[in-house]
Amino acid sequence: MWKQLSQKSSKESPKPAEAPVTQAMVKSLYERPPSFTDLLPWVEYDPGSRTFLLEDGISLGALFELTPAGTEARTTEFMTQLRDAIQTALTDAIPEEDDAPWVLQVYVQDEPSLQGFQKEIADYPQPSAKQTPFTRHFQAMLSQHLARITRPGGLFEDKAVTGTHWRGQVRRVRATLYRRLKPSGKSPSAIEVEEALNDVAIKWVAALASAGIRARRGTGKDLYEWLLKWFNPAPEIADGDPGKLLEIAPYPGDENLPFGYDLAERLTLTMPRSDNISATWWFDDLPHSIVTVQGLRRAPEVGHMTAERQAGEHVFSLFDRLPEHTVMVMTLTVKPQDFTRNHIAQVKRAAVGDSAEAELTREDAEAVEREMARGNKLYPLCMAFYVRGDDLKSLRANINQLNALLLPNGLQPILQEADLLTLDSYIRNLPMAYDLSMDKINRRSRLVFSSHTANLLPLYGRSKGTGHPGLVFFNRGAEPLVFDPLHHEDRKKNAHMLILGPTGAGKSALLV
Repeated sequence: MWKQLSQKSSKESPKPAEAPVTQAMVKSLYERPPSFTDLLPWVEYDPGSRTFLLEDGISLGALFELTPAGTEARTTEFMTQLRDAIQTALTDAIPEEDDAPWVLQVYVQDEPSLQGFQKEIADYPQPSAKQTPFTRHFQAMLSQHLARITRPGGLFEDKAVTGTHWRGQVRRVRATLYRRLKPSGKSPSAIEVEEALNDVAIKWVAALASAGIRARRGTGKDLYEWLLKWFNPAPEIADGDPGKLLEIAPYPGDENLPFGYDLAERLTLTMPRSDNISATWWFDDLPHSIVTVQGLRRAPEVGHMTAERQAGEHVFSLFDRLPEHTVMVMTLTVKPQDFTRNHIAQVKRAAVGDSAEAELTREDAEAVEREMARGNKLYPLCMAFYVRGDDLKSLRANINQLNALLLPNGLQPILQEADLLTLDSYIRNLPMAYDLSMDKINRRSRLVFSSHTANLLPLYGRSKGTGHPGLVFFNRGAEPLVFDPLHHEDRKKNAHMLILGPTGAGKSALLV
């Protein structure tokens, strides 16, 4: 046997020698694919100045959490006054700079999670009552109830009032304010940049407060918890639950950070990838895309996106009908009006001749000049919608649903087949990522009157109560509405109560 094996092996031809490992092959081991986090602007958060340092090392930004004004059953006069106050906050509170104009971004989304609300209720009782058997039983029952009403698809279909699926959620409105400083020439000191940003932020918050809109300055933890769930929508380490991910990977804090700490690098736990063929970004194997609005088809109404409207037998807001997980973003550049007036004047001078088109152009230019003279300023505005799906088919269905809602409501979207910049637009519309100095060719912003911008902003909402969860209800948007008649801030000494409702609504149970 050994002889046969030996003879067989001797007949086999010797293997050719393998090529040696080259220096180029070793070098390729140290290469990496293009980094997604290199496209993100956030470097670190400074708790002292409450500002975010951007990737250029000199620009700063601020984050805000906004509470819209309640507009249910309000008169037309009230809505007009609210719109005028919001317009004033845009035109008067934010200065117009020539070299580095201020950029204001406003985001609105429905977060289908009530874990934060559940924590507020758990912290609300008096210390002596927190560990009683009754309180623990109530907290356990409430936790089960909130889990049921926030399940995907909603608890039920509200055919009587809104005509949509009723799902427990919280409508979050966030805003960022920043400006990109040019690195050329002598750069201002960090203290000057911080003071300039904080001065504008204080004025803007005060202007919103006069309109009945509360604004809270956001921290590094707020940005981290917002974008961590955005870029990790179905994390495997948390069994696909982004809420549990915050318990596994909490915010690292602002002190005692390691050398080379980068806030943007902490936001992605898996490798994001892009697909140019389908024009999608993939996070946790879920496709994401963006739909950019090309322009306005008609003048928007007051509270166009988030204020309730009557349509047939239903009462709803336009944002209620958008697909789940949709995020709307509005990017406003506060450019000096001198440039805009010069642009309008050039259009007017170019409209020469006796043709009907030239006459209409001159009339439109003169009408714009009259509006600007009345204080209705023109600012570049870009409006877009982030959309996601479980797969490419569901993403396509969500985009079609979005386009079908935008067109009849006066917004002209760029269809997916015609948008060659979807992947780039996804990055440019992220918080504090837009850079006006680089947007010279592929301009997606359009000049919009400040009154129309104020109509579109998601600052017209539903009432959420006083913030004291003694009694818990839900508004028509399935958001918690809370108040406490026993709290000294929620009652007066001679308070009265009127409870109206049909049979079985729980009027008597409410009094127990």
